[in-house]
Amino acid sequence: MIEIKHLLLLQALNSHGSMSAAARELGYSQSAVTQQIQLLERQLETPLLVRSRSGVRLTAAGEVLVRHGATVLASMALAEAEVDAVAGLRSGRVRISCFPSAAATILPRALGTISRAYPGLSFSLTEAEPPKALELLRSGECDIAVIFEYVTAGVSDQPHFPVQPDEVTTHLLDETMRVAMAADHVAASERWVTLDELQDSRWIAGCPECRGNLVEACQRHGFAPDVAFETDDYIALLGLASAGLGVALVSDLMLSAARPDPDLVLKELSPASRRIVSAVTTNSLLAVPGVGQSIDALKLIAADIHRGVEAAAPQPVAV
Repeated sequence: MIEIKHLLLLQALNSHGSMSAAARELGYSQSAVTQQIQLLERQLETPLLVRSRSGVRLTAAGEVLVRHGATVLASMALAEAEVDAVAGLRSGRVRISCFPSAAATILPRALGTISRAYPGLSFSLTEAEPPKALELLRSGECDIAVIFEYVTAGVSDQPHFPVQPDEVTTHLLDETMRVAMAADHVAASERWVTLDELQDSRWIAGCPECRGNLVEACQRHGFAPDVAFETDDYIALLGLASAGLGVALVSDLMLSAARPDPDLVLKELSPASRRIVSAVTTNSLLAVPGVGQSIDALKLIAADIHRGVEAAAPQPVAV
């Protein structure tokens, strides 16, 4: 019933004591001011002004509105300033959920780039695998979910991220999946390796929730992987593989975040396996400047990392 324009009008009338002066301050005609006051008085069923030849003054009801209106108008002014700061990237917070290897590689460089350009922005990170990251986005607990999905040639050639109609997916990079093994492994001298050749090997893998792709891929070849070591620390995973304690499925981001042992051998799988990494947000969040800038930075840094990995990747050698 009571609108911001009414509070502004009463504030101006209280300051000037004149209909004409209040009208000039607010850019209204004097008749428009009169009509607004009369309408508000009818709605509230009480007079707000006492009119005299010398001007106008507030009634007790009018004074109540001006007193409370001052607080409301001050809060609105603060809100407008804060929104303007967010829109201008001078402040604001972007909440990101992300899986560990991307959090160790893409995220620091991307957020560092944005922070240098817009020091008023702040960020928060929740480490989460793709299903949980999407849950956080849909429950309003994060603004960007960085996720991945596995794609195997001849099995699932296209990613099928379980996104909803109002969500926007931005492709960040494609990772080649490789098998890490010790140099003395029986398959280390081969150009490519198949999972069939590794069914008698011990495996090093992440937690049960994290190794679903490995389990599913092995099941398609008729066996269950013998997981001898369980770790979500990819540096430990590479170390165990290098020591000959098992073989492990590793991604480009894992390799870019660690310094693999020189004795570690990396072999591509046949059929080829990839991991598609994407950033997911909603249409409405994408319109928020900080979110849009963050996704642009993630895409830029991911492309740079991908180029570096491709340049350093071991090339299959014919034997």
